[in-house]
Order: sequence, then C-alpha cells, then structure tokens
Amino acid sequence: MNLSFTLADFVANTNYENIPPHVIETQKKSVMDAVAITLGASALGDGCRQMVKIAEKLSAGGREEAAVIGFNKRLPAVWAAFANASMAHSLDFGDTHQKSTIHSNASSFPAALAVAEKMGKVSGKKLLEALVLGSEVAIRIALAADVNTLEYGFYIPTIYSSYGATAAVAKLMGLNTEQIVSAISFNLCQTTCSSELTNSPKTALRSVREAFAARNAIVACCMAKENLIGFEAPLEGKLGFYHAFVHDNYTPEKALYKLGEHFEAGELTFKVWPCCFGTHSAITAAISIAKEEGISAEDVRHVQVYIGAQNKMLFEPLEQRRNPETSIIGKFSIPFTLATALVKGNVDLTSFSHESLYDEKVRALAAKVDYTYMDEWQRGKETYTKVVMETTKGTFERFVTSPFGTPENPMDDDMFSQKFDACAKSALSPKSQRELDELKNVIRALDTIDDISELTRLL
Repeated sequence: MNLSFTLADFVANTNYENIPPHVIETQKKSVMDAVAITLGASALGDGCRQMVKIAEKLSAGGREEAAVIGFNKRLPAVWAAFANASMAHSLDFGDTHQKSTIHSNASSFPAALAVAEKMGKVSGKKLLEALVLGSEVAIRIALAADVNTLEYGFYIPTIYSSYGATAAVAKLMGLNTEQIVSAISFNLCQTTCSSELTNSPKTALRSVREAFAARNAIVACCMAKENLIGFEAPLEGKLGFYHAFVHDNYTPEKALYKLGEHFEAGELTFKVWPCCFGTHSAITAAISIAKEEGISAEDVRHVQVYIGAQNKMLFEPLEQRRNPETSIIGKFSIPFTLATALVKGNVDLTSFSHESLYDEKVRALAAKVDYTYMDEWQRGKETYTKVVMETTKGTFERFVTSPFGTPENPMDDDMFSQKFDACAKSALSPKSQRELDELKNVIRALDTIDDISELTRLL
C-alpha cells in the first residue's frame, strides 16, 4: 500500500468545494485560536522573544514578505513562519485532535500564512483549503501509529505536525502528487524532536518546538517545487518514517479510512485551559465535583486520580509535579493544575507565573493528589480519567472521557470569544477592544475575503 502517494494525491486533488462546511467552520475557529494564542505568546511565551530575535538576525535584512504576529515587523516568509510557529504552541493553549492527541495546526498555520503572504493575492478560501488539508494529513499520519514513541526517544506531536505543515504549504504552492511525495521526503530528512525534553524541566523546547516544523515544511516544499526528487515511499518505506519513529508498529488502513469522505480535521478540541490536554479530564472532573457537591479546596482531604499510559508523565516524578519550578512543568502536571482549579476556581494564563507556581495553598493541595496507573487505558483512551475526591463532606467520584472543550463537550461562542480576548490582551503590544473585534470579524468571514492581506494587516 503506497500510503505516501495516496495522502499526497488527496492533497493535490482535494479542493475547497470538496470540504464539508462544518469542517471549514472548525478551521476558522482554529485560525482565530491560533491568532489569539500567538498574540498572547508574544509576551508570555517561554523563549518566544528570543526566537523572534533569532529569526530577525538570521533573515539578515531580507525581504519583508510576511508578518511576525504581535511584533509589528515583517521578515522573509521562512523566518516569519519560524518566529510565529515558535509562539504557536508556547502557551499550550492551541487546538488538539483528541483521537490522535496531536496539535494538527500548530505549525501548519504559521507556515501556510507566511507562504500565502509571500505569494500575494491568496484568498481566504485558498488559505482555509490548505489548512484543512494540512490538519487532515497530520492527523491521518498520527492515527496510523499503534504505539507511544516516548520510550523510543521521540517526542512525536511536533513531528506529526511538520507533515501537516508540509501538506498545507504544498497545496498553496500548487505542487502535484509526485512533488508532494518528494516534499514529504525532504521533511522526513529534516524534522525530529527528542523525548529527552520530558526529562529537562528548564528547556524551552516544549514551548518553541513548532518553529523547526514550520521552517522545515517551507524548505521541503521549495525543494520539491524545483523538481528535486525525494523517496518513493517516505512514510511506509522499508526504512521510512514508520520504521524509524514507531519501529514498524503501525496500521496504514487507519490513516486511509474514509479518506476524503470523513474529515478528522472537523473534530478538533479547543482548549479551555492553557495546559497539557492530558490534564483537562482531571480538571473537568475536579471542577464538576466542586460545583455540583459544593466542595471548596479547604474541604479536600485526598484526591486519587486514575490515568492511562499517555498521562503517566503528568505525575512522574511525583514530587516535581506536585511542586513545579517552571511554567512548563506546571502545565504538564495533573497535581498542580487540579489543585489550581480547586483553589483558584480556574486555570488561566496567570496560573503559571512564578508567584502562582509557589502559591502555598496550591502546593499544599497538590501534595494531597496521588495517582493510580490503569494499564488497560492505552492508545485511544488517552482522555480516560477518574477522580476520587475524599472530603469533609464525603467521597465523590467522576469519570471523564470527553473533557470540557472537546466536540462532545464544547465551549459556546461567548466563551470562545472571551478566550480570544484574554489571550490577545496579554500581547506585547496589546490591541484595543475595537481592534480585537475587527480581527475576530475578519476571521469569521475569512472564506469571503479575496486577499488575506485583509487579515495580516491587523496582526
């Protein structure tokens, strides 16, 4: 089965008219989410300002082809994509695909936006078309994998997203099927990410990692555009992607199931809280107990959280997760985020500041949070979480499979708009409410605008 060719052909021959309206609407929400989060990250993202400075230096005074969001500057497209992608995931607040547990738009949006600006006169429909296809390809490649690759040494979410970015840029550039296969090959030869980052609490890589994926996607597509030849089967080849990254533990049929009929890109989760998606089921359960049973943080004696394989890292090492010293560890901690939700009533952009990380009440409650590992909750059950809370008012239990923000349990439009405003108002150069409302209106009407410069002039 030539998986690489089939996915490439899908990208080359699928157009806006083939994409269901609800998927387009989901993609517009993804764009709105990405813009707001990137604006917020311009001030709050770990390492982001340094990455923008690096992009500016490496661009060496090159052409001002594309906007750097939130910085009132323009750089060559490849470096604008690098800069914007460094911010795209840094708040850990972007959209997520639940079944594949990846951020399918994290590098696609920065890469595609920069290339579209460079090309000029690209319509909103054309950008949305490319973004949907990029998201779909990233998800499909991820769904085929049958194992978690952390133990193999690869932190895979950003690796998957790089193929989505490659597909999105390839669609904008008008590459044919064979050229897209080559672009996938060239991306394979550039993009990786070590899972050693999970053992390094001070690293900025968890924050800025998508910068490499976006840049590499553009380089890969430029190479393919010049008709350089890659591999015939970069994904499924004997020594290709699935061999290298998942040790041949994959099922190609999962990637191709109802391809073109059903769009996984229409089933995105939009995060309610700016932390690892693996924490969201526990937060949902804890808030549910607190609200429905009238429980305060002072009432809690002990919390036992039942989690599956994917989320062990959110408890281990336990003392570090109970007492995070950096925002990244706080965002990747169920004890800390659950305790924050109970003590503060919410988890928001202020929850991972130095002051919040050392909040005595939060740390005291986090010390009461333990976990039980459920071996049967493997791939496909990453969101399964049970919280058992012992309190002065009794013992209460909640089992969550679809946390708040998922398609089955979504935010309403007002809450989504509030999230946008909260992120955007945290920007290095904050915008007025009038400017934010104009920006939201342009994104909501993205499928009707003839030139995306109507969007980028507002960034």
